Amino acid sequence: EVLALAKRHGARTHVDAVQAVGRIAHAGADPSQAADTRSVAAHKLRGPKGIGALVARQGVHLEPLLAGGSQERGLRPGTLDPVAAAGFAVAAAYAMDGPARYVAVAARRSALERGLLAADPRARVNGSAGRAPHVTNVWCPAWSGPELVAALDLDGLAVSSGSACSAGTNEPSPVLAAMFDEARATSSVRFSMGDATTDEDIAGALAIFARVVARSRA
Repeated sequence: EVLALAKRHGARTHVDAVQAVGRIAHAGADPSQAADTRSVAAHKLRGPKGIGALVARQGVHLEPLLAGGSQERGLRPGTLDPVAAAGFAVAAAYAMDGPARYVAVAARRSALERGLLAADPRARVNGSAGRAPHVTNVWCPAWSGPELVAALDLDGLAVSSGSACSAGTNEPSPVLAAMFDEARATSSVRFSMGDATTDEDIAGALAIFARVVARSRA
């Protein structure tokens, strides 16, 4: 709907697809392909860090932001990293059938959510429709997000209180604050999984979460 509205008014559209590529299946054509540009990051596909791609729709003219050499067809000067590019290619090929693998991840995410809410009946899942299959964000009102992250980390479970983009800041997620309020955003944590996550991993995470919640009640 956003793409259609933008097209009617002659606006350019960009889709940040780093969390979608290799994870989300579409019934039919991928609607994001109608965007003028899309961004993809290799490390989100289990490839090397420090390389990505800007995918432009055919016929879209891009203006370079930097001046210099004629590398990358004149769009961006500087010597390319061939090793990173080769790693990106391997990761992209592996991601082609990723959505099928992430169907199982979505089921494990749902199992994780059920276990988290059973261990802490006050907790709530932030959002439910149209989600990526490998991430859940949970509100735990008895905690501040950073404190819960630290408590779980001490027991061996790595979670986060925000996106990697905001690492190092104390500000709550602006998205959660807009969806709910700042208090709920401050008390929420994110659990992320991958296609190598197992049922045993989920069970172990739930056991750690239950222990930490039980200690806090005591």
